[in-house]
Amino acid sequence: MFSQTLHHLVVGLTTGIATLACLCAIAAWVSNYFVGAKNARAHLDTASYIAAIATLPLLPIAVLSGTMSMSDPASDAMSYNKFLFAGLTTGFLASMVIGRWRFGPGVWNDSRLALLQAISAIGALASITVLGSIGAKMTLGESTMDILPFWPAFDDSIVVNGWFSLVLLIIGLVAVVAAFMLGPKVERLPE
Repeated sequence: MFSQTLHHLVVGLTTGIATLACLCAIAAWVSNYFVGAKNARAHLDTASYIAAIATLPLLPIAVLSGTMSMSDPASDAMSYNKFLFAGLTTGFLASMVIGRWRFGPGVWNDSRLALLQAISAIGALASITVLGSIGAKMTLGESTMDILPFWPAFDDSIVVNGWFSLVLLIIGLVAVVAAFMLGPKVERLPE
């Protein structure tokens, strides 16, 4: 009983803060196309960065509380898809945080990096919207994605072998380490 209440609280915080992070990042990118928006861009950048950092520890708490509130977490494909979209959201938000951390607030001055930040924000916003929609469909029978003329096939999921998942995780970790170690030295961009 308590786990469902905790889950609703944490999910509300997580989705709200993540939405703030994504919308501020998208607005910071759009502000590049307006003259005199440097001050607004600085505030949007700071809000996006702090909100994305705050969301990252909340996502695993939301997943754990959701898992605890279910009687059989691995009972259906929608549960698997929720885990998938939680991972996607985490990856997109981590990309935003790491990009901003490595390049500083000047990331918005480089057109390619600013576009990458915006794409990460759009991906995170889309992922968390789908994640919440699946959860709402599971608990309430309706969701925000019901406005679409079709419901994506979240009732089905491809279940990957545990060993194959572990191999994919190791490949992903090696790719991240290689990108940091073998990539060019990164310096903070001027504001």
